[in-house]
Amino acid sequence: MLEKILASFGIGSAKVDTRIAEARVRIGQELTGEIHITGGVADQSISQIYMSLYTNYYRETAGTNELKREVLVSIRVSDSLTIQAGGKKVIPFKLQIPYHTPASFGRQHVYIKTGLDIDLAVDATDRDTVVVLPDLLMDQVLAELESMGFRHTNESGICTYRKHIHRMVPFVQEFELEPTALFRSELDDIQLIFDVHPSGVDILMEINRNERGLKNLVEEMLNLDEEYTRFSLDRKTGLIPGVLETRIREAINRGREARKNKL
Repeated sequence: MLEKILASFGIGSAKVDTRIAEARVRIGQELTGEIHITGGVADQSISQIYMSLYTNYYRETAGTNELKREVLVSIRVSDSLTIQAGGKKVIPFKLQIPYHTPASFGRQHVYIKTGLDIDLAVDATDRDTVVVLPDLLMDQVLAELESMGFRHTNESGICTYRKHIHRMVPFVQEFELEPTALFRSELDDIQLIFDVHPSGVDILMEINRNERGLKNLVEEMLNLDEEYTRFSLDRKTGLIPGVLETRIREAINRGREARKNKL
């Protein structure tokens, strides 16, 4: 009886340990592993075992950046079961990484939480870090930019709140890169947002010019120094060499023409 009372307060209660087969997984692929449950000092009934994949993002509120948590997907691994005192159970799992999952990049991380809903007791949980690799098309784009001399800033890859811009989550992952060779005299940076889906990826690219002077200060105040371009990549063809450079140059030229008409 004493053991059951202690277990109900989490003392000597059942424990859970998630063991991931491969902690590195690409967006859209499957994460597999095993959930190891170890019984405590008394028999306990578990109503369900669940797993949640989640990440964090920043949202500016009243001038302050607040860190928010967003659950990307949740699954129910098992229905009710009983774990005997000192007993052990191993339950395999499979979890599909959603396409809207951000890549693990810089300070941006993705976690998986496993929980046991224990009847009349404190629930047991376990948290593990999952390294989510970028989609292959994302890899191609970022590698192409790096080959052109662009380098990631310290803020690259961070998830921030964007209302209604994404279909599934309230944030976007923005990659910010600065030119070190090509385009160095023309651009401050470029920013990319990827929307990954089964057939490919849609890309929104923002191009920020670095021209200076009073006229350009006015342009900056009017957001005329920013240009946007959208394009898509198909999984069958991938990224054709030279396309990114062409897109950037087209956006720069398009911006120059637009500014002539506005100023």
